[in-house]
Amino acid sequence: MARREKTREWWQDEREYFSVWASAASEDELAAGKFARQAECLRFVRKLRYLAIDQETRQIAAKLVELGVVPGEKPGDALQMSVCVVHGIDYLLSWNYAHLVNPVAQQHLEEVCRKLSRRAPLLVSPESIPKVHLGQVIRRRES
Repeated sequence: MARREKTREWWQDEREYFSVWASAASEDELAAGKFARQAECLRFVRKLRYLAIDQETRQIAAKLVELGVVPGEKPGDALQMSVCVVHGIDYLLSWNYAHLVNPVAQQHLEEVCRKLSRRAPLLVSPESIPKVHLGQVIRRRES
């Protein structure tokens, strides 16, 4: 419940300062398994603009799995990271602390991105993403 409330607060108070995107990988993750309010979540994500998943995106995702940034049994998580890398997205917003939103994943993703001459997105939750109403600076894409 607390996570849902934090997400709603972020959406209500901060969303206007961000361009929010999703991808087919996001939709696939939400469609997998069964959980409360799943249909509502799927309807919501389908209203967002989607970023393309191309061959380069899939190659980087495979590299993230190969290098152990994401476990082999979680290729969807690697694909979500890769979508953000390829499209130059500043933040990957998630509640997935196990494989996405944690300092170890952030460090490993940054190392891989440096080798690929790419910029790593910041892996954040609605609790940790910078908040304008608190006077925090939002990372902007470099020109």
